[in-house]
Amino acid sequence: MSSHADSSNDYLARIDEAVAKSQPLQQWLLRRASQDSKVLSKQTKLLLSSLSKPVASEEWLTNPNLAATLPIVLRAAASPEDLSHLEPWYQLLLRRPTGLIDFLRRFYYPLSVALGAMLVLYFLAVSVIPTFKEMFTDFQLRLSPLTSLVLSISDFVSNRPLGLILVLLIGIALLIATFKCIRLMMDLLEGNDLILAVRRGTKQSLGSMARWTGTLAELLRIGTPVGRAILTAGLASQRPWLNSQSKQLASLHKIHPEKPWSMLPGANSFSASSIAALELNRQGTSGTCVLRELAQSYAVRYSGRPSFYLNWLSPILLVFVGFLVFLIVVALFMPLLSLITSLAG
Repeated sequence: MSSHADSSNDYLARIDEAVAKSQPLQQWLLRRASQDSKVLSKQTKLLLSSLSKPVASEEWLTNPNLAATLPIVLRAAASPEDLSHLEPWYQLLLRRPTGLIDFLRRFYYPLSVALGAMLVLYFLAVSVIPTFKEMFTDFQLRLSPLTSLVLSISDFVSNRPLGLILVLLIGIALLIATFKCIRLMMDLLEGNDLILAVRRGTKQSLGSMARWTGTLAELLRIGTPVGRAILTAGLASQRPWLNSQSKQLASLHKIHPEKPWSMLPGANSFSASSIAALELNRQGTSGTCVLRELAQSYAVRYSGRPSFYLNWLSPILLVFVGFLVFLIVVALFMPLLSLITSLAG
């Protein structure tokens, strides 16, 4: 009885063994991180801390942040001689900028666009618009509400630079909050076909699938029961919808272990290759090679794919600035058109 229990928990021992032999991985992570930034990412810090002061193997399976790092830990243990193949998985640890230099490196283009736009608008506010204001005053022109608003904003920008900075900071905070709210709403509504279509192929989607497939592959390779492996992969995906689908899939397989994976409800939420690999595993043939290759493909595509929000930020800024300039031009030329009309009459 005890030998059977030891055999069934062999995968936990394999995780402990991988952690115990992680010294080359720790050195590689520190060396790799030093090439990008002096500041370690939050996920990299957590991984290094968990490797240097080992945590219980069960924790790696139940903690979403640790579960997401299982692919890099178990892959490093499988081939510690050359860790260069872990580069895409290292990129998955860098979900957020680490330090000012990394932030500027990632967002240099939208930041450049924003800075250029602010300089253009500031120049219009302090140099061009006051000239038109003097002209309107000299001719005692009747101003439209839009023109009066533009002139008031110009006075505010010219006379209260500190207030302008405060308004800009509030605007940036609101923009960040808006993006976070959009992401949260998309997470909550991801079961909707439209949301799934919008997210398909995005950097976030590729990252989630890489973590899910990679974790599943490595856990099956070390002999983890398939239901437990799927549950941990769902946690590792760090994507609420994918986690709930994983729970459903594991639960249905437990009830109907004889059914082919493709026949289980919700199986179409995952890639056909993943389901085919699970079916091979059910039939007694290892499908981990397929899952490992698929996970590596997701991770490579993730590292080369720009962020959905970063992709759209610069065009949105350009359209917004263009719209503001258009409003300014219309506001300044409306009184002149009325003046020309009255003179012609």
